[in-house]
Amino acid sequence: MCRIPGATVTNVTISLAGLNLLLASIFILALGRVIEHLPGLRQLNIPASVIGGLTCSVLLSGLSFYTPIQFEFGLALRDACLLIFFGALGFTAQIKRLQQGGRTLAILFGITVIFLVLQNITGVLVASLLQQPLIYGLLAGTIACAGGHATAITWGTVMEAHGFTDAVEFGSAAATLGLVLGGLLGGPIAQRLIHRHQLQAELPELFLNDTAQTEETVPTTLDSVMGAAVLLALALSLGLGLHTLLLRWGIIIPSFLPVLIAGATLTNLLDALKVTVHQSVIRLSGNVTLQLFLVMSLMSSQWLTLADNAGPLIAILAAQSLVMVMFASFIVFPLVGRDYDATVLCAGFTGLGLGATPIGIANMQAITDQYGASSKAFVLIPLMGVFCLDITNSVIIEGCLQLPFIVL
Repeated sequence: MCRIPGATVTNVTISLAGLNLLLASIFILALGRVIEHLPGLRQLNIPASVIGGLTCSVLLSGLSFYTPIQFEFGLALRDACLLIFFGALGFTAQIKRLQQGGRTLAILFGITVIFLVLQNITGVLVASLLQQPLIYGLLAGTIACAGGHATAITWGTVMEAHGFTDAVEFGSAAATLGLVLGGLLGGPIAQRLIHRHQLQAELPELFLNDTAQTEETVPTTLDSVMGAAVLLALALSLGLGLHTLLLRWGIIIPSFLPVLIAGATLTNLLDALKVTVHQSVIRLSGNVTLQLFLVMSLMSSQWLTLADNAGPLIAILAAQSLVMVMFASFIVFPLVGRDYDATVLCAGFTGLGLGATPIGIANMQAITDQYGASSKAFVLIPLMGVFCLDITNSVIIEGCLQLPFIVL
């Protein structure tokens, strides 16, 4: 905090947690939706949750620096929103959709594996050039960028146990900055491709199965909402139970991953048993918790705490951003079709690679709100989050930590 010499200042701490955090997040999300329509911003297609959360975090950091007012956040509700989002995301991972994804999904899978390896190479290389511990390169690589806050905290805790005292702080800061960059870059990348190649949305294709299409015309009832709530609660219960069991076995993975797997398992089991699942209610629950998670994550960002590691952090994330822009524009876009769907996929891929699955979906929503629907992208990107990114990232992280020049 900025202080006047000789003055006695009594700090006033404002706590935001639980209901207070939820109410604040709703108002900030509404503020973001207002700001996104200002001249110049609408054309960038930046998600309202990113705009609102980032604006709030800057204002709160300024208040903390120039006034005695300090803010502390209880983020249990944010973490719960993340788990609900990934549980809902798991329900989109139906095997028949995987089959419908076909060649494009296979290409995206291969691209993603290559990118994850490239992202860690970039992080380690920049950390080496800056004469920083190579662990910083991994933390600001797929651990924080592709993995997000949960992965950064999980692996940061492990690294702190091995003597890297600021690993959680550095990883969380990298995840926050990656979240911001993923939200800021995804829309402009897609918009540039749309304008450069003069693309437009086509008529909705029959990419989704008939059940998914006709379901939208079914009225939402109390029974359908309660049914969706029970399924999400079951996915969270099974997933968290599996996570606890894996920890006892010494297997370290973020808590959202088994929740996601539980949701995917349930939806395919119910599909095989011919049990109808009201997917639209589950998707809406996921979308709401996604927006709230992003707002809470960004508004609680403590930018003043980044000062100690600002140089290495900014340098590594700047390099990661440059790699992402080039990779999305010159590799992802041409390989997945060079059409409008490909541009929306690029927006989602940018979010996946820099800010984790939630920001990728938020990017696509911002693009399609302005330019038109892309059912193909909204099937493929969540599937990538379920079956490739998070699971593959865990394997790649484990592999990188086994390399002889990575000292843990």
